[in-house]
Amino acid sequence: MRYILIALTIFIFFGCSTSKMVNQWKDPATETFSANKVLVVGMTAENQLRRTFETELAQELEKNDMIAVRSIDFFESSFNNVKQSEADLNMLQQELLEKGFDAILLSKITGQYSKVIVVQAYRSFAKPYQSFRDYYYSNQHIYQREQSESYRVYISETSLFCICQEKERELLWRGQIDIPAPSTATKGISDFIKTLINALKEEQILISSK
Repeated sequence: MRYILIALTIFIFFGCSTSKMVNQWKDPATETFSANKVLVVGMTAENQLRRTFETELAQELEKNDMIAVRSIDFFESSFNNVKQSEADLNMLQQELLEKGFDAILLSKITGQYSKVIVVQAYRSFAKPYQSFRDYYYSNQHIYQREQSESYRVYISETSLFCICQEKERELLWRGQIDIPAPSTATKGISDFIKTLINALKEEQILISSK
């Protein structure tokens, strides 16, 4: 069992790193929230990336018994190119209400950072039977130069707003998910959405845990 755990640890650090929920906030007055129709918004200027993200997230939400509409289909092409006033947003909210929406889910990348790991430390950890001589010899490079690897991590923020008659675009939930740079954009999107859906289910916000 110990060797399985060691192998798993090394796989996590050197294999397919996954997205992680780092921080989240939920409206304390909202124990649960379910939506019948939600607008999915991927906030990026790259249209193809936005289309791919919104499509996959909408499909996952529809698997959980709700209608999900991509913003790329809902908004006119000029909407994101013009700064919207408060009056414009009020008109948009009224339009969403009239068309049966009760929630908006917005996601965006807010930043990035590099994460550094000491390679030899994890590789040596998998060798439990070593003499002092062997251990010291294999690690003496530390005195001269650390062997390290770095990878980029993207910081994302997702916010869920209620579109209700009695509430004015009220924030119900917000979460920060860190995404290790994936080998492809498609893999990164799928990994992120899996983490997001699991978090929403656990909080019983938008998606029921049943």
